[in-house]
Amino acid sequence: MSNRIQYTNDFSKIVEISFYHEYFANTNLNNIDLIPDSETAELINNYNLILRKKDNSFFIFKNNSSNVNSQVFSGAVVLKFILKFNDLLFLNFTDMPFKYNQKFILKTSESDKSRLHPLTHTDESILEPYSENGIVCNVIVEVNQNNEFFGNEEESTKGGPQKFYARFNTRMVKFRYNFYFSGKENDFTNYFVFDENSNNRFTEFFVRKLENGMTVQSFVLPEQLKMNENYSHKLYLKQENEFSKSFNKFLPHPTPNNLKYDLEENTFFLESFIKVK
Repeated sequence: MSNRIQYTNDFSKIVEISFYHEYFANTNLNNIDLIPDSETAELINNYNLILRKKDNSFFIFKNNSSNVNSQVFSGAVVLKFILKFNDLLFLNFTDMPFKYNQKFILKTSESDKSRLHPLTHTDESILEPYSENGIVCNVIVEVNQNNEFFGNEEESTKGGPQKFYARFNTRMVKFRYNFYFSGKENDFTNYFVFDENSNNRFTEFFVRKLENGMTVQSFVLPEQLKMNENYSHKLYLKQENEFSKSFNKFLPHPTPNNLKYDLEENTFFLESFIKVK
């Protein structure tokens, strides 16, 4: 006869809040934390609830053995959280105003009771004035409007969890490559950029002086792109010269940390700096 003891946890999932971002290949925004404010933290404790995270989602579990089915607990419950963005480059790749004193308010809208913003993606309509430095994001959800989870003495949790979500869009940018030489050579006449996927050949370069005084030959990929973890372009710098036909330098995709806004062109550029020789 086995002496094994089986433990069972009588919990029901009642709330699920998920966050998505178009920048990531799987669209899951994982590098975040959801922190209850003081009142919600006290409510979670008093209602004997559990808050847990998995990937891009946060779940609230109810202990079915607790006494929250009493009518004392009936009525709508408002839960308030602070969404913490742990990626320091979050604003670089997110389609929101590029400034570090913003407050985002994510809450349900009339058009979609599950979506935490009015349109398909977050936009400037979720912003509120904020005088302090940094980015603050408040998440506000209302549950138990019909006593689905608390305050119903006749039956316990009805149906599945109440689900909410927010979806962030990615910033539109252009790739800008800046080429320089380690020596005195500066003749860029015979160079061109080649896109292996499209077989396009680009020969338009322009001289630009950087803020540090360095002079570079710059190339801008004509099309505007949505920032992404992975890009399909395979770009190479080549030289059309009978003595250097083998010159073929792969151009890595620019990364979000090299984002630059050009006020005159009203364009965000992703910069990359490439030493030619």
